[in-house]
Amino acid sequence: MSSNFIFELLCIDPDDISDQRGFIHAISYSNDVWNGKSPIITKDKNGNDFIKGESGLTVSVINVDTSKILTDLVEAAFVLRVESPMFEPLEPFRQRLLRHLSEKLRFAHLRVLQDDISSEIANQLYPKINAVENLLRRYLIKFFFQRVGMSWWEVTATPKMIEKVKARQRNRSNQFSYFINSDIEFADFDDLGLLIYKQSTGFNEPEKVLERLTSIETLEELRELKGNLEGNYTKYFKTFFRDKNFERLWKEMSKIRNKVAHQATFFHSELRKGIELSSELTSIIKEAESHIDEIVLSLKEKQAIHQAAAEVVREEQEEAAVQQAHEINNRSAHVTAQEEVATPMPATVEQKENSGEYRVKLTGPKIIGKIKLEHKTNTYRDTAPPGYRVITAEEIMEELHEALHLNFTTYVGLKWFVTQYLANKGYAIGTTYSLVNILIEQTHIELYDYESPEGYMIKAVRLPVGK
Repeated sequence: MSSNFIFELLCIDPDDISDQRGFIHAISYSNDVWNGKSPIITKDKNGNDFIKGESGLTVSVINVDTSKILTDLVEAAFVLRVESPMFEPLEPFRQRLLRHLSEKLRFAHLRVLQDDISSEIANQLYPKINAVENLLRRYLIKFFFQRVGMSWWEVTATPKMIEKVKARQRNRSNQFSYFINSDIEFADFDDLGLLIYKQSTGFNEPEKVLERLTSIETLEELRELKGNLEGNYTKYFKTFFRDKNFERLWKEMSKIRNKVAHQATFFHSELRKGIELSSELTSIIKEAESHIDEIVLSLKEKQAIHQAAAEVVREEQEEAAVQQAHEINNRSAHVTAQEEVATPMPATVEQKENSGEYRVKLTGPKIIGKIKLEHKTNTYRDTAPPGYRVITAEEIMEELHEALHLNFTTYVGLKWFVTQYLANKGYAIGTTYSLVNILIEQTHIELYDYESPEGYMIKAVRLPVGK
């Protein structure tokens, strides 16, 4: 088996070449292809002409039978094969050859059949890209766990990211998935970077500072802006990511990664660039990781993080609403008025008497060891696209008060309250978690340990006495 690097093309319909011998000579005569050096034309064991260049590089041509093509009249087609025992001569030769075939010999169609040079570059780049990607995953897990908590993924990931990851978890689960929290394992390369970008923005951009300054009317607002600019969280991400152009570098690496994934053509300059990006990004991430323990978030910084996350959710809510409206309009165009009247209401939806208002029943959790009681649950309006509503502090307090008075449980677990009770009403999990934690720190909500009937401890929430 040959260990040579191969570059093979299908060349169709040249201007003035009809046979293999003419094609070989048309390539050998080009000074541009051979950098001003004259190659040798010799014959193989079958008597066919082929070209011998420097460093063992050879070019051969095989005629392709076009007589049986059904839909086109093709006068001539060839398979052109370039072989080289070394990477370096063939890598730049490819582009010089293609330019000659296209511009001088005027082939109507050129297709790459095999490109070992691009494969070699991709094979060298992939381990470096994979290492950087996993390094950022490691950093994100450590940083957000230490600064946000166990539910950091729900708090920091956008609804769009969460939906994408859940779909992949359903379709791509593996043996590890049964034992580990695999959310971030299924996140896109671009989404991993976004988790950094959205922490690195805020007031780190001069134009955003100027925009905020023009809207300031009181001394208190000026002090608040100063606090945001000097906050530990802002300074941390500005120092370790934004000031080092992390976003630009990550997006450049993403372009190279996409080419590797789609087996695109590569050049030596991209190999050098990929190696440089890998080195720079590795250095940035490792330095940031070494300073994780130094950052302590103030209450105002936690509120600022919540507001930034809420803004991302609102933007995605607008996109989802537009998409939802578009889908509804498309469906409506194919449904007649009679079909709409005949369509039965879903069993889980009730219509209030003498009104057009529809409400959806909230199903309470089943608790092992307790007798199931017949009860009437509270209902809620099914409104915004699921997962895209941003809850307010007042709404959380009202919803917690309502949840505490449901008659199927004696406590309200924090996780159930956020990921089921409120999520079922369309509220985004991440922004809800962050705001609940802020309200806990402000003592508007009390967090306590509750022992379940099964004997394990549950983090539960309630309103302080007097609230």
